[in-house]
Amino acid sequence: MLLTHPSSPQAAQALARKLGNAACFIAGGTLLQQSWAEPRLAPQATHFINVMHWPEMQQISLSPQYLHIGAGMRLEAVRRHPLVQQHAPVLAQALAQLGAMGVRHLGTLGGNIGWGEGDCCPVLLAMDAQVELTDSNIQPLEQTLKLQQRPLMLSFLLPRSDVAPPPPLVFEKVGYRAAFSPALLRMALRWSDAQQHLSVNRIAAAAPGLGVHRLQAAEKLLRHAHDLQIRPTLTDIRTTCEQSLPPHLAQIASRLIAGHCGLLA
Repeated sequence: MLLTHPSSPQAAQALARKLGNAACFIAGGTLLQQSWAEPRLAPQATHFINVMHWPEMQQISLSPQYLHIGAGMRLEAVRRHPLVQQHAPVLAQALAQLGAMGVRHLGTLGGNIGWGEGDCCPVLLAMDAQVELTDSNIQPLEQTLKLQQRPLMLSFLLPRSDVAPPPPLVFEKVGYRAAFSPALLRMALRWSDAQQHLSVNRIAAAAPGLGVHRLQAAEKLLRHAHDLQIRPTLTDIRTTCEQSLPPHLAQIASRLIAGHCGLLA
């Protein structure tokens, strides 16, 4: 095992490209350790690249249009930050449900998003978050998460709530009652119109072994139902969810969607 401390995010990205599959960005390390055969013994073939010593990745600030959250920010620090609570309250709510306090004090937002299955992923995807990369390029988070080799992310850009009224957004997390067990499903739903239950235009979901993605077939169904003023059935919604979720998760997701859209009464 090797651990390197590059001088800049740009140097870290260049090193990762050079090393290929052997490279692994590391910050808090809370997720990485779960994949090791021995929690205190890192894989010998891995070359870890430390990304936690640059101040620019550990800041939260406002620009004229966006809330900027550094990818190196600790999860608990993000949850408690006044700007996050003001402009992205559902993100703060999701973070409050994420792991134990010790995990939130070590883990970073970039690590949770880079994993692709974390609690923050559906929320940021539903919010149409943007990502700042090391080459100063800014692109949609949805585009970044589709890459097989994910680049180093510097910060996440979320819409400011005081620039335009934020659309209604909810986060749901479903799991077993056991004290320490992974969640079965994480979902975020966003509406375009607070007065119209069927105006859902973003549904994002993540599950163990299944990366975060939008349930576009379900979005299309609800958009069609909203335009035609018809009520889709629970079976209709479950069928669309099954296009990207296994049946048992599609059943859970469809009931969550139907419940939030007022279709279970």
